[in-house]
Formats: sequence, structure tokens, C-alpha cells
Amino acid sequence: MKLFRKIYLQVSLAMVILASVLLVFLLQEMQKESLQDTALYEMEQFRLQIQLFSEKMEEPSMRNSDSVVAEVAAAWQFQQIFGTRGALYLGDKELYNVSPYTYDVELLQKQKRNPKNSGGKYGIVVSFPQTAGDKRLVLFCGETQAREPYAYRIVQYRDVTNIYDRTEKLLLWGIGFTVLILLAIGAVLFRGIYRSLHPITDLKDTAAAIADGAYSSRVAVRNGKKGRFRGRYRGQDEIDELAVSFNRMAGKVEEHMEALREVNEKQRELLGSLAHELKTPLTAIIGYAQTLRAPDLSDRNRSRALGYIYSEGKRMARLSEKMLELTGLYESSENTLDFQEVKLAELFQKLEELTVFRRSEKQLGMEISCEPRSLTHRIDQDLMMSLLMNLVDNGCKASSENGKILVSADEAGIYVEDHGKGIPSGEIGRVTEAFYMVDKSRSRSAGNVGLGLALCRQIAVMHGADLKIESKEGEGTRVAILWG
Repeated sequence: MKLFRKIYLQVSLAMVILASVLLVFLLQEMQKESLQDTALYEMEQFRLQIQLFSEKMEEPSMRNSDSVVAEVAAAWQFQQIFGTRGALYLGDKELYNVSPYTYDVELLQKQKRNPKNSGGKYGIVVSFPQTAGDKRLVLFCGETQAREPYAYRIVQYRDVTNIYDRTEKLLLWGIGFTVLILLAIGAVLFRGIYRSLHPITDLKDTAAAIADGAYSSRVAVRNGKKGRFRGRYRGQDEIDELAVSFNRMAGKVEEHMEALREVNEKQRELLGSLAHELKTPLTAIIGYAQTLRAPDLSDRNRSRALGYIYSEGKRMARLSEKMLELTGLYESSENTLDFQEVKLAELFQKLEELTVFRRSEKQLGMEISCEPRSLTHRIDQDLMMSLLMNLVDNGCKASSENGKILVSADEAGIYVEDHGKGIPSGEIGRVTEAFYMVDKSRSRSAGNVGLGLALCRQIAVMHGADLKIESKEGEGTRVAILWG
């Protein structure tokens, strides 16, 4: 998980930097405060010592003595008061210094960089910590009046090496303690970030699965605690909300792909239906066109043949439009289905005329009957004709030569019956499925695409009717269109 590694490393680095900066800052501040406290304390002690030394130098015995005696007495008084941690100067002359260091008094007097700790009656100056060998010293420099025009200058040091050593030890301890804390926090952080970002891995895997065609794949989403807060479950974070949105998107994609499959299937049915349905009127047109080529054709028969060619051409145009609506692919605000009261006897008569060439291939006869003779029904004549011609065409395929096809109607419905080879009992329930063919090898060789009975069933449904098929193998088939 590259994102996990990036986030974890970045957060860990940020924590290390933050911890290091805080540790160094706190130790520096502690060291600074310790140095300031030490300097303030030592400066106060230094001021008291200078004051005492100044009082000794103001005594009459010291003021009235000659210079040599005064210098020796001053050195002795300095040693008694300041000990061995400093040096005494009279002007530029060093009177006493038993410390291991030498001092630049003039330079110290110029170091007024810390005005807060300088000045006063004795002009005390406190230097910043200075390195002397392996030691760190803070110097205190002050002066008191002596014989004119000179003044006694006093320098004292305070060893603050222990403060720096303590700070370094605390730094090492702090580093070790910080490392342990960071390791513990890193382990908790590792688990927390991994758990938080793990749904992203699921999102990636699910997206890859959907891209490969598994449109039903979904991401597992935590439900959180019971109860909702501002439209979401408590315990869910933005990644969980992303997973919910992703699942919603995947659902829409699946619905869209299912719709595309249905559209594709309908397009296949449309093409197959058009090819299947256009075959019959084209057969009639070709047959009547062949009749027109006869040289001794009477005017009456020629006019009749032209009329059939014209009507079948018109029916082909209407049929194309109605096939679109039949498969659900023709989006139009107009309802192209034309339901009218039609006399079924006249419809059967026209059916007989339109199928004469198809039946002549096997010398098949047709018997039509309608009880009562004046029986009518509200239908779309073109679609119903297409249904009946499909049933007759199937009867022609199943019948032997010189056979007969029966077409009849009553108040209950319309019936088409043949005495052909029939349908196996195990196949009757599937023959109305689109593209299903009982004998696939023979049907394909004959140009059939398995849409005839599927189309008939759809047309029957559009008329509110039910298509019922009764068949016995070797005896024939009876198809009933029963009104609802």
C-alpha cells in the first residue's frame, strides 16, 4: 500500500522532528534559566563582596598608608573576602591572582551586552559563558574607588560546567525516552493508519474487479454505532462515506450495464425480428412480381398482383416502425399501434391470399372458419396479421406435402392448427423464448433465427391475450390466441 507507507513515513518523520525540536527547545530553555539564576545569585554575592571590600579600603588606616603597604593590604583583604576564585587589579596592574586563569579587564568592562545585569554603584558586568579549556565560566567584573586617579578592579569567575554537563545528560536521557515513546506511538499509529486506510485498498480492488466486468462487486462499509448524526452513522469517517458513495456509484454502473445488455438484446431481437418479418412480405412481393412477368397475364390479374405488391410494401414500412415499438427501442410521443374493430373473417381471407405462395411450396391447403361469421375484435391489424403469418409459416415448415393448415376463431380466441411433425413435450415451454430453436441445425440451414414464436407471444401480450401451445410429436401443433 504505497499511500499507507507515504502517510506513515511522513507522519513519523513529522513526529520525530517535532519531538526533537521540542526536546532541544526545552533543554535550552532549562539551561538558559539555570544560567540566569546562577548569574543573578552570584552577581548579588559579588555585589556584597565588593561592598565589603570597598568598606575595608575606606578605613583611615588604609587611606593613610603609603602605596606599597596599601597594595599589600588590599591583596590580603581581597584574599580574605573573595578567596581564590578571582583577581584584583589596580588600574592595569594585577595585585592578586591565584586562579588558573588570566583576564582581559578592559575587554570585560566593554562587555555591556547585558544591561539588565550590569551597572549599579560598582559598575558590575556579567559576561556570557566562556570556554576555558574543558570548563565553561561566567565572569563577574566590578570596580571600587581607590586613590585617585586609579580604582580597584575585581574579576571573579563562576564555573557553570556542571550546568552544561547536566543538560547534555538530560539530552541523552531525553533522546532515549523520546525514542521509546516514538516507537510506542509509531506502533499505535501504524495500526491506526492501516485500519483507516485499509478501505482504500478495498476500493482499489473492487474498482479493478468492476473494471474486469464483475459489476456486482461492492466495498464492505462499517455501520458505526446505532443512531444517526447529521445524516450519517456515528463511527463512520470520510473514507467510509467514500465507500458508501462508491457502492452507490457501482450500483448505478451495474444498473446501467444491465440496461445496456437489455438494449443490446433488444437490438439483436430487432434485427432478427425485422429480418424474419420482412422475409414473408418479400416472398409475396417476389411471387407476384414473378406473376407479372407472364406474357399472357390478363389486365385483371396484373392489377391484382400490383395491388398486392403495393400493399405488402406499405405493410413492410409499417412493420419496421412497429417492430421498433415492439422491442421497446422506439421512443416516440406518438402511439403507433392502431387498435380497431376488425372482422376476423376478412382478416383470415387476406391471410389466405398472402400465404398462397408460401403454401404452394408444399402444395398445402388452408381451411378458415369464423363463428359467428360477423365476429369482430379490437386489434392492430398489421401486428395481428404478422402473428398469424408467423404461425402459418411455422405450420408450413412442420407440415408434409399436400397437408392442410386450419385457421379458426370464436368468442374465446383465434386458433391455428397443423398436422405436421409436432413439438417434443420437453420443448413446448421454451419455444417462445427468443432465439430458441427446437432443431437448431435444420432451422439455421433454412434461415430461421428462432424469433417467430417469441414475436407471436409479444404481439399477443400487447393485445392482452395469452399464447397457448398444444402439440404432440408426430401428430401436429395447435396454437391458441386466447383473449384475456
